[in-house]
Amino acid sequence: MKNIFHTMPLEELCARSLEKIKNVSGAATSAEIAGTSERQNAIRRAMDSISEERLLCQNGSAELDLVMSILDCELDQETQEIVPVFHGRNDPEEGAIGTVVNERVLTPRGEQIAQCLGNLRILCEMLQVLQHRFAAERIVNRRFGG
Repeated sequence: MKNIFHTMPLEELCARSLEKIKNVSGAATSAEIAGTSERQNAIRRAMDSISEERLLCQNGSAELDLVMSILDCELDQETQEIVPVFHGRNDPEEGAIGTVVNERVLTPRGEQIAQCLGNLRILCEMLQVLQHRFAAERIVNRRFGG
């Protein structure tokens, strides 16, 4: 599968990353998502460290990992049960073709947390592609004297 972030113009990727940081930060630090004020503050500190000036720091992904681990704990608390779900089809000749995956049954708050975690994972991917593209640009500029 082709990653759209690799083909996006660099300025657009930067702008979208900054926008995603702002949106995810706002959602992740809300009382509905973060839970306790202690967790809210920890998430806020981590998200504040990923700012425009520090967008490409190596510790940016570590900060996002911290936020995701906090929200994973919250998601565990909002999981009502885990049920096996079959993804596939029934073939008349072969029988069931597919896989069984354990899926969480979440509370409404859990659904919000899961959505926020999904956005954090997208942001992580965006920042990683951005770091790689900037590194590649530096290499090309050094190589060809740009």
